Amino acid sequence: MVTKDTFGRWESEQQLWQALRQGDEQAFTFIFEKYHRTLYNYGCKLTTHTAVTEDAIQDIFIDIWRLRSNLTENISSIKFYLYRTLRRRIHQTLDKYPATEEIAELSEPEMMPLSFSDSQTLLIESESNLIRAQRIRELLALLPERQLEAVTLRYFDEFSIEEIGQIMGVNEKSVRNFLYKALTAFRQAQNFIINFLLIICTLPIS
Repeated sequence: MVTKDTFGRWESEQQLWQALRQGDEQAFTFIFEKYHRTLYNYGCKLTTHTAVTEDAIQDIFIDIWRLRSNLTENISSIKFYLYRTLRRRIHQTLDKYPATEEIAELSEPEMMPLSFSDSQTLLIESESNLIRAQRIRELLALLPERQLEAVTLRYFDEFSIEEIGQIMGVNEKSVRNFLYKALTAFRQAQNFIINFLLIICTLPIS
């Protein structure tokens, strides 16, 4: 699914990034508000310790503002930069924990808000989406950590295979293998692929 990103009053992502580097507080606030929620959702796929995710995100944005003039001048994607930075920060923190980590279940996909009306069709569609979402969560919870992360980055966060490889620190072949194994694992689940795509289509465009 290809979506067109928007960057507020800035004409391009690069202009937004340059404004941040030059100390524009509105640019910093815009970036924080645009990405902090998706960063949190992604972080919760990497660790069940929500406090670790929250602290990591906070530290990242503090460092971005404090060291803004030293940030890389040109980046291809702010979202990609933030995801890779968050992943590295969380893994550095978890290395200090002796306890084993478990991957949390995928948070319930957010549905587009429905306006209340007298139409029973909307209610039926909403209930059907919730049932599908529950089934998807149950199926994805069975995936190994790396496969779950690859599926999340690919189908929920819409990163390319190349970007996923860079975020996860693996080559593109490994990413494709993670995705292939994840989908293959559910081949016996009736209508899984169809339901998965239906859930993806109901996600709001960020």
